[in-house]
Amino acid sequence: MPIKKVLMLLCLLALLAGCRPAPDGTVTLIWATNSHPSRVDAARWFEKQHPGVRVEIMPMGDARQFFLKCLYGDAPDVITFFSADTFQAFAENGLLRPLSGPSRHAWPYYDALQAYCFKGKTDELMALPQVAYPYVLYFNPDLVPKDKAMAVRTWGDLLTIIRTLSPAVTDTGKPVFGLDIQNESVWFTTWYWQRGGRFFSEEGTSVLDRDIARDTLAAMACWRSLPGVIPKPSDRLNLPSSGASQGVLGSLFLQGRALFYWSGSWKIGDFEAQDRVPWQVRMLPCGPINDVTVMGGNSFGVSGRSSHPELARQFVAALGGKAAQKRHLAHRIYLPARKEIPVPQSLSILKDQAQKARCPEHSPLLNEALVKEIFKQALEAHRLGVADAQEAADMMASALEAGAVEVACD
Repeated sequence: MPIKKVLMLLCLLALLAGCRPAPDGTVTLIWATNSHPSRVDAARWFEKQHPGVRVEIMPMGDARQFFLKCLYGDAPDVITFFSADTFQAFAENGLLRPLSGPSRHAWPYYDALQAYCFKGKTDELMALPQVAYPYVLYFNPDLVPKDKAMAVRTWGDLLTIIRTLSPAVTDTGKPVFGLDIQNESVWFTTWYWQRGGRFFSEEGTSVLDRDIARDTLAAMACWRSLPGVIPKPSDRLNLPSSGASQGVLGSLFLQGRALFYWSGSWKIGDFEAQDRVPWQVRMLPCGPINDVTVMGGNSFGVSGRSSHPELARQFVAALGGKAAQKRHLAHRIYLPARKEIPVPQSLSILKDQAQKARCPEHSPLLNEALVKEIFKQALEAHRLGVADAQEAADMMASALEAGAVEVACD
């Protein structure tokens, strides 16, 4: 059976397992999360340790659904947050219960994950993390010798290798690109940070440096202008990948049509699920000032409307504990949130990258959707040539300062 069908079957079985009826006399905890096999495994593992407890998974990937459940009195007991901004909004608005656990000064998890767990800049713990997902650089060892790929220190070094090694086409006649990246916001954020920039102050006000933003955008435009270095959106159309679960995402790399691929470490599970293209991973190159990168992750919190708050706290504590964290490796979640959990030697570089990663910046004065829209409009205007680097930087800074997006009409 093809791997993709096997993965779909596993997800279906996981969903059915999460919805099975509870026996009479049991206490049921409702966990709002996605139905990934690792979640189902964690729920069943907790049940075995707590006879008489049933953990029911309520499939939910949108924080708005959780808010509506709370509003209409049907709140789950535990929720998984996939965004630090969303977590902070729920913590600030009394929708979560405080937890007892490690302080900021005795934090056993990667430091960048604190924004997923502590309310604002306080020491009030409101959630515990599950995984750490730093952005990394993948490379195809059939196209890039490992010693050359690992010797890269700066983005300039990377560009030199790309221009030296990048073939014009594959054996099938399709073009090959130097660096595949599909998230312009991550690209801009990383290069802006690596030039010493910040988006928000400690108080949440915009401190975007227009000069650094302009230089970052100009550097991105330079890379895009070089033939064969960065693929255009049209280069990815109708190019589904084969043998992996992420569909079109990463398809150029998985077709052997990119030397390097810049994405989150969660892609490792997908890359291992295919056997067409060899791959290896390394840390991101450094910029003019530093070598930070973006950290993704998620965390678990107890609903302020939970019917079983103490049991829900026990469940969250178990999810963040050593035993549960070690179980992630069986599900190809290769960087648990706890720093002391070992990972395969071939992926130990993920730990080094996570130490230098930073949670996406957020502000209590601007919601996540607005910030994303501001970035999207400015970056798209610049990519399409509607605005030059300075104009796009001014557009971004003005919108962040005003807390609004203005759409010009002719």
